[in-house]
Amino acid sequence: MNDPVRKASNSEIRAALARLAYDRGEVRVVDPDLAGWEWLVTTHRGVFAVGADRVKLVLRGWYFGICRHDDRLYAFENCGHRQPGSSTGRIIRLDIADGKLGAPHVLATGLHNNGHQVAVVDGLLCLVDTANQAIRRYTLDGDLVDVRTPFPVAPLTDETGAYLHINTIAKVGDRIGLLLHNGKARPVKNSEIAWLDAQWTVVEREFLPGHSCHDIVEDEEGRLWHSLSRDGDILRSDGTLIHITDDKMTRGIALRPERMAVGMSTFGPRHLRGTLNGGVVVFDRNDFTRLHDIEMPAAPADIIAI
Repeated sequence: MNDPVRKASNSEIRAALARLAYDRGEVRVVDPDLAGWEWLVTTHRGVFAVGADRVKLVLRGWYFGICRHDDRLYAFENCGHRQPGSSTGRIIRLDIADGKLGAPHVLATGLHNNGHQVAVVDGLLCLVDTANQAIRRYTLDGDLVDVRTPFPVAPLTDETGAYLHINTIAKVGDRIGLLLHNGKARPVKNSEIAWLDAQWTVVEREFLPGHSCHDIVEDEEGRLWHSLSRDGDILRSDGTLIHITDDKMTRGIALRPERMAVGMSTFGPRHLRGTLNGGVVVFDRNDFTRLHDIEMPAAPADIIAI
């Protein structure tokens, strides 16, 4: 006879706690101290601070996009986990003062869970609303300004190439770049960068030499870095290609003056991704010497330098 009391799984417990935090408007800060740490890494199991050979949990939750603007941190959190149709995504903000996180605040709620990067562009906080092929723009205090739709909405199940799975936004010069993952297209299609003008009109689409790509990161010389995710590589716009991993996806690039951090995510079915791990590789930016291989308890999504 079956036991009438079923033990909840870890994933179910995490999902319930995330929904409780969403309903209460709570940001689950575990350890606010960032002094001495170099990178922040978002994952399905929280935001982690990473140093040369160490990792610690800073925020609980399921996070993707993260950015720092002046002395504030902005991030997108999925509080619905794998619940279809649950619009429990939200944007949070925290202050950074004296090497510590403080003043946690929820800026926006009711968002589709399939959101990706956040970035401040032209003074507005932009969220890549991946499911709706849109960019939601907010004031830095969380008031919705508008929703930009450079591409028509397409079903998440679309395989014609109409569903682009936009995952990245960056301002480069006087243009805005959106990275089009294109991973669901059949036949298989390379990822692209869509370049938009000041009116948010697509003026160019540029194919990348890779699949299921992420990231548009500009360095001091104006060169762009991308994760050629399926190939386990990163690419610089001058043609420099660095192989990172044979068995994981590259996802997340961050730059410091002398070092570069690259995330590596174990790939698997979507319903299992909350259980997968990964790592972060830190390179010397001068000669690309591999300095540190840091194991992560969850798969990296986005990375920033602190």
